Amino acid sequence: MIKSVPRVLDQYEFIHLEENTVKTNLKKHFTKHFNEGNPVVIDMLRIKGEMELDETLRMFKTPCHIEKILTTDIDDVGFLESKALAKEYQKIGGGSEFMASFYQGS
Repeated sequence: MIKSVPRVLDQYEFIHLEENTVKTNLKKHFTKHFNEGNPVVIDMLRIKGEMELDETLRMFKTPCHIEKILTTDIDDVGFLESKALAKEYQKIGGGSEFMASFYQGS
């Protein structure tokens, strides 16, 4: 994946992004699962990574999606809090009465 960064930046015309910054953020996405010991989970993560790379290189993804992945600092506390709040919001049905009843099964 790291070897593909220059190609992705060129394909998606991200001239405003620095290659070293993108590589650092991409490495962080991998190292957050460094302590995973379950071989099934490791294999799933590897396959998902390969699929993401393939879809990116074939330009199946939108530029805004790729830019978010490449520029998001996952060590940023604000980012982690917003992700946690989004998951909690989804658990309660996203504020919609219809979705709340859908999740409850009624």
